[in-house]
Amino acid sequence: MKTFESRINEGIPSLAVFMHAGQQDATEIKREAEELRAQYGDRINLLRVDASYDHRLKHQYNILHYPTWILFKDGQELMRETGHKTVAELSRLVERGF
Repeated sequence: MKTFESRINEGIPSLAVFMHAGQQDATEIKREAEELRAQYGDRINLLRVDASYDHRLKHQYNILHYPTWILFKDGQELMRETGHKTVAELSRLVERGF
């Protein structure tokens, strides 16, 4: 199994969403991620992190609000957004990584 760090260092844009267990909009976030996967295929990595269980990543990336979306490229954070986003907004965020 690949680690979070190895995934964000794969040389393609990686969009990570940090969530919290039991978050009310978790189903919608999952649907949006599936739409992005259909749109971009293997040109991006999509990562969901349950920050209620992964305290190390939560603290490493200073996650204060849920959901937090972070776009990575070559292991570096390019952009960060918080709150609910539409698929169109997330697509614009991902496009910054190409």
